[in-house]
Amino acid sequence: MKILLINDKNSKKLRYVSDAVILAALEKHISCEYVDAFDLTLEHSGQDREACLDRLTVTLREEMPDAVICTGFEGLRLVSEAKSRESLGFLVCCMVSDYSLASELQDVDADCFFVPHEDIRAGLVRKGLDGDRIFVTGIPVKKSFREHMGKAAARNYLVIPRNRRVYLLIPEGLELKDVERLCEELGRSEKEDYVLYIPTPRCSVLRDKLVEYSAGSRNIRIITYTRQLNLYIESADAMLLKPDSLMSTEAAVAGVPIVHLFLDTGNKNPVRDFFASHEMAVIGRNICDTIKKAKCFAEQKAMAARVIQMQYRNICSDSADKMIEIIMKLRQRLA
Repeated sequence: MKILLINDKNSKKLRYVSDAVILAALEKHISCEYVDAFDLTLEHSGQDREACLDRLTVTLREEMPDAVICTGFEGLRLVSEAKSRESLGFLVCCMVSDYSLASELQDVDADCFFVPHEDIRAGLVRKGLDGDRIFVTGIPVKKSFREHMGKAAARNYLVIPRNRRVYLLIPEGLELKDVERLCEELGRSEKEDYVLYIPTPRCSVLRDKLVEYSAGSRNIRIITYTRQLNLYIESADAMLLKPDSLMSTEAAVAGVPIVHLFLDTGNKNPVRDFFASHEMAVIGRNICDTIKKAKCFAEQKAMAARVIQMQYRNICSDSADKMIEIIMKLRQRLA
């Protein structure tokens, strides 16, 4: 069996999701290749639709896959059209990598849809999609987030004292002033010994500014994104981040209390609303409220345990494996 995974957006996060699916396929001895269709789609290529369709059709003829997984709607439309025009026999699969009821799904044709939660499936059925083609698989994450070491062991590995409160702040999507205000509020209100870890890209203006800002502080540690990020997450008493479908899913799979930042007052965010409605995270309404709720997780173990329990109930940790197994079963039916 051969699977193609097609992304039509130039997104690192989608690439991480794709890598998880590819690894799951390879572990089952199934060929799975990544195709970057960023330059094939209308939005980015500057070509007309027919030219984009021709280029994609050539790729599909050459590869002759048994299934194609698409992560974007434009690519999905083109793949479906190419399949129909050329009478190709592969499965067309749509992987939904967020927690919204995207209206675009009603306008595309696919053999199956992979969605992150039963509520999303039910909502899509209400909108008219065939429920038999919708499978609840979750959003794939890296294997490292699923391999739990335990908080004590993770802290020991990272040389963090067990009795120290540990907070993890993801600065992505935040302005520097907001990061600084969060640091200052935590320093003002936290009376216990604590450390705040802030992961940043290795080479970035934000990292340089935060390193300068935190110079001399024993409570703020700037770390670069490493393969050990899952251990920092597992070590944390609370994780603070702007709502993001992939990072929030990774945190939930790792099992850490989440405080979603709500600094853009008035803007709707399906990730924030979904996690809060299922008790998998709390919402920090402002800087003070965010720090207050992060401290509550450190102080109230029952509250933290409840959130982690709800994450376990609602988030699939073996998403990529489920997708591959479903594709294998569907192909067997067609054989």
